[in-house]
Order: sequence, then structure tokens, then C-alpha cells
Amino acid sequence: MTREFDHGHEPRAEEIALHQRFLTLKGQMEAAQSEGSETEGRRLRPLLERARKRWLAANLRVTRGR
Repeated sequence: MTREFDHGHEPRAEEIALHQRFLTLKGQMEAAQSEGSETEGRRLRPLLERARKRWLAANLRVTRGR
């Protein structure tokens, strides 16, 4: 899953796209956990954490008007 989101030049659109990416990965992580797939969980964990950090950073930029 390395596809990029096309969010144009709007900071709010970027924040929304990053949030969607985070939620998608979170759903995949929850599915892997419910299926008992430890391998998939280990693969997704760093991607989920990175997506979470990127989304939160974008959210801060949007809310602070930068």
C-alpha cells in the first residue's frame, strides 16, 4: 500500500486524506488482530503508527492555520 493521496493544495484536504489513510490502516490492523494474523499485524503496526503521526501533524497545521 504505497499509493499516495491526491489532495490538491488545500491543507484541510491533505489532513482529511491522511486521516482516511490512518482509518484504513487501523481497520486492516483490527481485521488482522481478529483473524489472529500476527505476521500481518507486525507488518501493519509501523505503517499505522507513521500514518497516525502524519495525520496528527497535518491536523495541527490545519488547526493552527499554517
